Amino acid sequence: MVEVHELQIFAVAAEEENFSAAARKLHLSQPAISFQIQALEQRLKVQLFQRIGRRIVLTEAGRDLLPMAREMIQLSSRIEESMCASQGLVKGHVVIGCSTSPGKYILPHLIGAFRKQYPEVQFSVEVMDRQSVEERLLEKKIHIGVLSLCSKAKELECWSLLTDELVLIVGAHHPWASRERIAPAELGTAEWILREGGAATRQLVAATLAEQSLSADDLHVAMELGSVEAVEAAVEAGHGISIVSRVAVRRGLELGTIKAVPVEGLSVRREIYLARNRMRACTCAQLKFREFIESPEGRQVIANAIGL
Repeated sequence: MVEVHELQIFAVAAEEENFSAAARKLHLSQPAISFQIQALEQRLKVQLFQRIGRRIVLTEAGRDLLPMAREMIQLSSRIEESMCASQGLVKGHVVIGCSTSPGKYILPHLIGAFRKQYPEVQFSVEVMDRQSVEERLLEKKIHIGVLSLCSKAKELECWSLLTDELVLIVGAHHPWASRERIAPAELGTAEWILREGGAATRQLVAATLAEQSLSADDLHVAMELGSVEAVEAAVEAGHGISIVSRVAVRRGLELGTIKAVPVEGLSVRREIYLARNRMRACTCAQLKFREFIESPEGRQVIANAIGL
């Protein structure tokens, strides 16, 4: 008889397309992963993967097995959580896909506060781009998504997590650091540090500047970087200015290594959303987490993390 833990290993290996990566994700050794897959193949009398160098790809039999394996894994989890819930216990594993910088900084605070009440609930937070979050939600690979735009997919339900403020930041020794505010026209004279072109923040900044008759193409871009942390480091070092989420750079602002400078007539805010697949049954742990986020205690955790 096939065991659920074997199917879990198989499903993770299929997603990672690499036994070593699967081993790291499951906190097992690579030989242990290989042994379990070989044992499963022998039990089912089929080859589930083709080995191509260091990569592995599913065979036709493997592709047939994967959706059934995921269904069995989900059913097993629901059985365990349901039995725990009948005894007044909240237990389970919640997987969250996050595409926003604010989400990365807010979620640890929310999860930490939630687990003080429900210590048997485990969380995994995977950081990825917005498209990947939506795809994984639709494929039922994750339970909750954090998005900077409400999804248009009818299968997905979105609700507000927080309102994020974007601010202009400069290094502590930048000429603008002591200014009370600057005029929008001055933005065109500065060296800019921007996120990569596909980042939601980059697109929002471009749209906001366009409202001030300043094209993003006219900016003097010194660097394009792949994370808000790298952007903050470059600004702190004096290599340019940027517009970023206040939540993401809160620590630097508090330490004084960077400064937030108001821009006349410029206020940039955006909603950050949580999302789930309407077609996927919501577990007790997921329901309790949503209730916690929407409770006064949860809203206070968010407010504290934002700095309100």
